[in-house]
Amino acid sequence: MRMADFRRLRTLTASGESFTIWFSLMRLITPRLEIRMADFGEGAKLAEYYRENREFLQPYYPKFTREDFDSRAWEATLPHLRSEFDSRRSMRLCLFQGPRLCGVANVTHASQSPRFSATLGYSIAESCQGQGLMKEALMQIVPFAFSRFHLHRLEANYMPRNERSGRLLASLGFVKEGLAREYLLINGVWEDHVLTAKLNSDW
Repeated sequence: MRMADFRRLRTLTASGESFTIWFSLMRLITPRLEIRMADFGEGAKLAEYYRENREFLQPYYPKFTREDFDSRAWEATLPHLRSEFDSRRSMRLCLFQGPRLCGVANVTHASQSPRFSATLGYSIAESCQGQGLMKEALMQIVPFAFSRFHLHRLEANYMPRNERSGRLLASLGFVKEGLAREYLLINGVWEDHVLTAKLNSDW
């Protein structure tokens, strides 16, 4: 795993005055992937990812909105996502193969005492299915999340029919803990979800 440090962005206000924004730039490197947060100017890549995979992802996602496919909307969201990361509340990562965005992985709802837990979610492009890329990514993301957010447990939930996701989580050491009925509103339908979690053995 390789980490970068900080980048400086100089911005002009409407009055012509300048100010400087510093933001952390973390990167996880695997044999086939670069895993990092979207950089400023990459909102178009996120919009393109969801446009290209809309039909494939929609059965597993809440209903998409127009903003999900709008590069300007994503660009406007990036400062907030970086603020969430810097304050250790969440991290929303992109999986890159070269310049191409091929998947996303999010750690959200991070909480401290007494729970010390967070929730993991992820998706990968239809064209990248079956190549082991998400497992390769999560093998780095999970231990990084434990460390970054000081977690005791990381939860990940999936719909029972999404057997591929269940197998992936099991292979990473996530353990089934139950079934939540009508847990999330997915594509307009309340869907049951299998609840799983992985505990931090180094806690």
